[in-house]
Amino acid sequence: MRRSGSLLHRYPNGLQLLLAPNPGAPAVALELWVRVGSADESPGQAGVSHLVEHMLFKGTRCRAAGEMAREIEAVGGDVNAYTSPDHTVLSAVVASRYTPLALDILTDAVLAPRFAAGELERERAVVLDEIRSGEDLPQQYLAEQLFAAAYPTHPYGRPVVGRESTVAALDQGACLEFHRRWYRPRNMTLVVAGEVDPAAMVAAVGRGLGSAPPGPRRARPRRPREPAAGTFRSVLRARAVSEVYLELAFSATAAAHPDAPALDLLAGVLGQGEASRLQRRLKLEQNLVCGAGAANYAPLDPGLFQVSAVVESARLTAAYPALCEEVFRLCREPVGDDELERCRENLEADRVYQLETVEGQAQRAGHFHQLCGGPGGEAAYRAALRRLDPAGLRAVARRYLRPERAVLVGLHPADRPPPWTSAWVAEGTCRAATIRRSRGGRRRPGEVVLRRLDNGLRVVVRENPAVPLVAVRAAVLGGQRSEPAARAGVCHLLSQALVCGTRRFSATDIARQVDALGGQLDGFAGRSSWGLRGEFLSRHRRAGLELFAEVLCRPSFPAEEVAWLRDDARAALRLRKDDPAELAVRAFEQALYGAHPYGRDLLGSDRTVAGLDDATLARLHPQVLRPADTVLAVVGDVDAEQVFAFCGATFGGLSAAGAPPPAPAAPRRPPRPVEVAQEAPVAQAHLVLGFLGCQVDAPDRHALRVAGAMLSGQGGRLFRRLREADGFGYAVELIATEGVDPGYLAAQVTTVPERQEEARQALLEEFAALAGGAFDSAEVAEAQRKLVGGFELALQENASQAAQFALDEVYGLGCNAYRHYPDAVFAVTPREVAEAASRYLAPGHHVAALLSPAAEN
Repeated sequence: MRRSGSLLHRYPNGLQLLLAPNPGAPAVALELWVRVGSADESPGQAGVSHLVEHMLFKGTRCRAAGEMAREIEAVGGDVNAYTSPDHTVLSAVVASRYTPLALDILTDAVLAPRFAAGELERERAVVLDEIRSGEDLPQQYLAEQLFAAAYPTHPYGRPVVGRESTVAALDQGACLEFHRRWYRPRNMTLVVAGEVDPAAMVAAVGRGLGSAPPGPRRARPRRPREPAAGTFRSVLRARAVSEVYLELAFSATAAAHPDAPALDLLAGVLGQGEASRLQRRLKLEQNLVCGAGAANYAPLDPGLFQVSAVVESARLTAAYPALCEEVFRLCREPVGDDELERCRENLEADRVYQLETVEGQAQRAGHFHQLCGGPGGEAAYRAALRRLDPAGLRAVARRYLRPERAVLVGLHPADRPPPWTSAWVAEGTCRAATIRRSRGGRRRPGEVVLRRLDNGLRVVVRENPAVPLVAVRAAVLGGQRSEPAARAGVCHLLSQALVCGTRRFSATDIARQVDALGGQLDGFAGRSSWGLRGEFLSRHRRAGLELFAEVLCRPSFPAEEVAWLRDDARAALRLRKDDPAELAVRAFEQALYGAHPYGRDLLGSDRTVAGLDDATLARLHPQVLRPADTVLAVVGDVDAEQVFAFCGATFGGLSAAGAPPPAPAAPRRPPRPVEVAQEAPVAQAHLVLGFLGCQVDAPDRHALRVAGAMLSGQGGRLFRRLREADGFGYAVELIATEGVDPGYLAAQVTTVPERQEEARQALLEEFAALAGGAFDSAEVAEAQRKLVGGFELALQENASQAAQFALDEVYGLGCNAYRHYPDAVFAVTPREVAEAASRYLAPGHHVAALLSPAAEN
């Protein structure tokens, strides 16, 4: 990988500039790290750092509210910010030619925010809606309960967003004082990654942020140390959920602690990847959990080693002891050499994948600099990973994975008897911890080349030696659109079952091979296609392609594995009921499409999935893997001719079995408004309102995309109207889909129930304005720049390119359609946008779905 090392420059005012130059792509990411977060707040001002972060883009002395986001989006870039317990980070990602604009905007945001009273009132209402919305999401609520239980003394126990009582009390004076105290150059680090000239960037920053007044020296508030609890703790709550959600966490270390790399490896062994112990033993072998995983959270102060699971209530009495057994096995038995190497390889692969984009490079450089002691922190971390052996891992596990360091937080369905008690989980945890067990001619880089095999299968290759990765995507025409109603969900189940075994390999064999390749391999199913996707380190390119071909062409669909996947799909369908936003989208799609397959859940229904088995998949596979409808795309550090030779020898023998399924009747837009509503145990109202859109190859698709871009994003009409002007709520989003049959263009908003009708009317007005041509050429040009810039940024990764080439080719657009996309978008005229908006978004043809709280008696 051709990357320069990180360069650190310090200015007289205390500002630090960390440069990670990389000429691999014409893009630049800037991240401005401010050393203040929610853990630095006083209890009475909880949430002020998050509210101040929101206000940084709500107007400065030079720019009006929303103008910064619009300027960045207008050049196809992205601007964002987030608050953590330890830092506040502002980021901008742009094509490198627009680096001065991004630097100017971030500088303006942190040095000159206005904190206008009206904007503050609206944004405070948005944050309060965000806090209330978290009540409806089980995993977010669970996370808040976990941190409150794990940190009763340390400020990590408070939500980053604050609490309703404290946020409601924050006024202009509090925000101004907090900003004056912390937003000073001596408290900031600017990270710049990508195509950047170091000397020019040092000079450019020096003319702005690097020459700003340093401000007084202020030490961070002394954070209280979390005392050792000395005993196991649990918090069990009844909620409106379908399954049991649980988090078992152990007090652990800070990011800079020498034990952090070992805890990362232990988390990988336990619960990351298909070959991890929780996935293999609890899910695949015993079928005790719907899902399980592990992660090591290592912030500035001591963090948590977290183990999570979702379990059916009826299986909890077996699942929880089994989960604890796997956790404490790490303390008793040394990790196998193969497991250790798998996890080391996975962490290295994660690093390489992150470095594929400039935003990933900036995030990684900023993280290690801020949390691990400076630019050399990453090198020390990687060296520690290489030194660790099984004995060292077991020693670290014994230090931290102890019942007296643990807290369990769980949610169980409120409409059923509690499946556990605090005494039962404490006894089970401690028992598992004390059990004793025995140890049992090179082509020009960048050229996209298409070859068609004799059987009709198409192979697309693009050589990209810049990063040592290979991405492969097989796309097959069909997907949800090809499913009969009685077998809804069969394509999803088939795609997931591909990796469950072949004629040569078991599911465990496949998972181990994938880990050894430093990659990933899984099936996918969409509305109009299905297939297989994989990535691996390029030094394993041959073995990776061989495994990919084996899984795609020769799956065995073992009965037991298929049964587990079927149970997983049914559990996932039940879990969807816990996500109100998802329920609203599903209701909208059902109302819009009716009997058309697009109106059904991609997973199917509980009834249809229950009727699918291994014999169904075995019969279906040769019928749907039709060579003439299949495209294989390979992108990365490969030799194109070698790939074509391999594919000819490996896939050339495929043949079609039977006729393709009949195409469904195309959906039609409703002749009049269709509105559906349902009540649910939620705190917020969730509204989706939209229109039938166009097909993926429609002649006016680019014009409709421009219209959609005018509505979307922080600079778009929907955000400006519904969130910034009217303050309906935190979540305002445009959903745009296309397919072989018409997709849709819809807006989704979450608001308080009292304002749901206002929100509905505002959406109708914004769509009607666009359909009526109420825009000018400048707004069209801004939307075009946003579309093209975002499209080009999205194609940084090999996997994204492989998906783009394969899907464009299989949908009939051609694998080189991406080259023409910018010209096609910029060629759209305002009149064509007006015609497309009038054709698709005309008043009187909308569909709306509303999910709201039950009315009180």
